[in-house]
Amino acid sequence: MSDILLSAVFTAFTMVRVIKGSWLRNPQYLATGILGAVVGALLLHAYWPAYDDDFIVGGVTGIFGSWAGMALFDAILGMA
Repeated sequence: MSDILLSAVFTAFTMVRVIKGSWLRNPQYLATGILGAVVGALLLHAYWPAYDDDFIVGGVTGIFGSWAGMALFDAILGMA
């Protein structure tokens, strides 16, 4: 479980850099990306604990989780 969480956090750094630019100028996206990746990893562990050690599924979970966190943050800001 700790391997996938660490991978999710590092993937969030990469996703923010690719999608939004420098994470030093966008710390709010870094925070939502990390939160989304961690929530995605925890949901993966809750529903399919056997996939915790899978390299491909863990990477996709980190990518999708960080993207979903940033997209949700943008949607909330768009509504305000």
